[in-house]
Amino acid sequence: MVADTRPSTSSVLVSALRNSGLRRAIAAFFLFHAAEWATWIAILVWAFGRGGATEAGLIALAQLVPAAIVAPLGSVLGDRMPRNRALALGYSLQSLAMLATGIALATMASAWLITLLAAAAACAITLTRPVHNAALPDLARGPEELTAANSATSVAYAVASFAGPAVSGILLVVWGPGAVYLVMGLVMAIAAILVVGANLQRVSLRIRDEHLLTSAAAGFAAIRRDVPAALLVLMVGAQFIVMGLMDIFLVVLALDILQTGQSGPSALTSALGLGGIAGAAFTVVLVGRRRMTPALVVGVLGVGVPIALVGLATSLWMALGLIAVYGAGNAFFDVGARTLLQRTVPADLLSRIFGIQEGLMMVGLAIGSVVAPLLVNAFGARAAFVVAGTFLPIAGLLASTQIRKLDGRAVLPGPAFILLRRLPIFAPLPQRTLEQLSASVVDVDLGGGIAVISEGDIGDRFYFIESGALVVTQRGTELRRLHAGDQFGEIALLRGIPRTATVTTTTSSHLLVLERDDFLSAVTGFVPANEAAESIATRHLLDDEDHSDEVEYN
Repeated sequence: MVADTRPSTSSVLVSALRNSGLRRAIAAFFLFHAAEWATWIAILVWAFGRGGATEAGLIALAQLVPAAIVAPLGSVLGDRMPRNRALALGYSLQSLAMLATGIALATMASAWLITLLAAAAACAITLTRPVHNAALPDLARGPEELTAANSATSVAYAVASFAGPAVSGILLVVWGPGAVYLVMGLVMAIAAILVVGANLQRVSLRIRDEHLLTSAAAGFAAIRRDVPAALLVLMVGAQFIVMGLMDIFLVVLALDILQTGQSGPSALTSALGLGGIAGAAFTVVLVGRRRMTPALVVGVLGVGVPIALVGLATSLWMALGLIAVYGAGNAFFDVGARTLLQRTVPADLLSRIFGIQEGLMMVGLAIGSVVAPLLVNAFGARAAFVVAGTFLPIAGLLASTQIRKLDGRAVLPGPAFILLRRLPIFAPLPQRTLEQLSASVVDVDLGGGIAVISEGDIGDRFYFIESGALVVTQRGTELRRLHAGDQFGEIALLRGIPRTATVTTTTSSHLLVLERDDFLSAVTGFVPANEAAESIATRHLLDDEDHSDEVEYN
């Protein structure tokens, strides 16, 4: 049997850091999220200066509503083109929209034009998270590295949530909101350059000729059929409703309950950011875990319990600690939910499913912002926190039975995963496909002198030699010898012809076997792998012909 050698957490983290594609993608994501935060604050400050809280709320809705509509449509790009190109396109559009908004603000253009450009930038922003989340499984070299990449993404997210507002604050004081957009437009141009070199071309999906709306509708149809995945996506939307509530509640907590003065909201927001950084860093404990629902439970409780308790806080320090725990809970929920979707949603739909989730996130933020003052008016300031804190745990309890099914059906790699990945014929496959393929591998032990395949037979299996030695013969003439690491059986499967040679064991051998349908569905359904397989099959056929000609001549 193939040994199941699970790498340590530290070795996985080192491997992830050495993965150039992951480094580039996560660095670009950090720049993206910092720019997202910075520009969001800048446009709200500009709107507040014009018309107070009412105009700030209106411009927030002017960005969130169209962004929620665009997100599922724009995410189609991540399933229709190489994902590094989709990421670069999204970052480039964000750069252009932010630069245009910055110029409009700096030249004091009309409020309608500024609002329109800011909304365009917000719509372009929704193109990133779905494609980034869908690209990570393509870039990671195993499930443990994927969890490490998700953990690193959460760390980048948390640090950017802290750094973006800080940079925005400095630029606002020195040069104003227009400078924020101009600087962040240049930052997004750097992000686009980073992902162009992320080497995702090798895992690009087949480009479909479907209409944009048809492709987007396929994502909605798939999530509608998949109840467990749909409920998990809705849970993420519920998490963002809580975030929208807390945007308002932190101000209420500081000014009305704790009466901290104007510095209170900033202190609580900083605690939230620091808690998120610590929680994201601690999610490395999830690396190598086969089940992600425990992380979701920790996340749901880590979000709900501190929110329910913080309304009862009697001191700023107590509130800061509870808000930090809430930030850490968010990080655990993020990594658990993202990893579970990546493991269970079909690879060719993954970007679109994350696009639907992105739209729900925007809707959730808007709902939370609108509902927050209603809860305070209905229940009072302290009781409103208790109501808000119970929301996500109750939603999680209702959905728990279905969401646990995702862990049960998650396709994790069999022990043959590492061995298959070494074969040129399978190396181009996306991680998800290779994981599924490795789970289909059958181990076969044979003694010496046994014909594994016979010339003229129908091709039904593909073979990879883990140990032992075999000989290839054609019409009784030896063509070549095979040893550990070699493969055979692909010609008849790919060309739909009878076996072209006989392969016989010369010593006791251990083979890994794939059935015809498993082999063909993985290899022929993916362009780079299909090209590699055809190249290998052609080379073997030519070698066999050369050997046959040699024998006839002699």
